[in-house]
Amino acid sequence: MRHMKAPRGLTLIELMVGLTIGALLMMMGVPFFGDYMRNSRLREAGNLLLGESLFAQSEAIKRNTTVRLSTNGATLQVIDRSDINAEVVLRERQMTGDVVAPAATLDFGSEGRPTPFPTSGSINLSMTGVACSDDNRCPGLRVDAGGATRLCGNHTVNCD
Repeated sequence: MRHMKAPRGLTLIELMVGLTIGALLMMMGVPFFGDYMRNSRLREAGNLLLGESLFAQSEAIKRNTTVRLSTNGATLQVIDRSDINAEVVLRERQMTGDVVAPAATLDFGSEGRPTPFPTSGSINLSMTGVACSDDNRCPGLRVDAGGATRLCGNHTVNCD
């Protein structure tokens, strides 16, 4: 007596049901993916701003002079101000993804603190066409008078 082998694989019906369920789950997640991408771009730009701030601070200490962190739109510059008449751009970076910063400058003295002492500084990031809120968290850089530098996850919520 021969035994029949059980059929292997999926039927066309099972395949169509699986694809339909997958498509529905993807459609439900699309609105949240947009928020995720915006927050990811803002977070990336915030980390770039923090890194450039720490670089400017360390260069000021290393060079024993004033070094400026300058922002204007999507451009970040670190500038050696040893000779005010002949400033030297040490590094220039571009933020991507429509993330912008207002025109601002932070000067670090030879001790790594903002100058003139005792000043503090802040730079808030935003994204073109996007309102900062709990859903779109726009980071903000804070440098206190002692030189401590931190990045706030959302400058609209208790960042100061």
